[in-house]
Amino acid sequence: MPFSDAIRVLNGLKRRRIIRDYVLIGAVAATAYMEPVFTEDLDIIVLVDTDEEYRRVFQRVADFADGVEGMHYILGGTPVQIFPTTVKPVFRDTLEQARPARVGNLRVKVASPEHLVLLYLEAFRARDRLRIPHLLLEADKGRLESLLRGFDETGILASRLQTLL
Repeated sequence: MPFSDAIRVLNGLKRRRIIRDYVLIGAVAATAYMEPVFTEDLDIIVLVDTDEEYRRVFQRVADFADGVEGMHYILGGTPVQIFPTTVKPVFRDTLEQARPARVGNLRVKVASPEHLVLLYLEAFRARDRLRIPHLLLEADKGRLESLLRGFDETGILASRLQTLL
């Protein structure tokens, strides 16, 4: 998959101010901290303050997309799923605490390993459970505990983490 082509499109959308800011999450972001894993798409969180702003961004991104597959826009030949920061408080925190990284020769923000662990604990699919131990090697345990205290109101995520340890 030509992820760099999709990132080039996303960076162009940011330069054009169609997207104010974004952060990579999911498997491609995880490769900043662990061995590459197979994935066919990019997952990103975009900075928006309202649902209306998200609808406008989503519609503007459509103008630059090669097409649509399910919930993904095709950007630079790659399916890209876009999540707004308004959906969950952890999404905004993930974007605000993102780290700079490179995909090929392109600069991009990626979620911290602690945020990726939290997001994987939420999804908790089989592939997510496999990635968490690798990310924990890179994660700051104190920061992860702080995130769990702040975003895991029910204790489910901490419980899931304990089953993996």
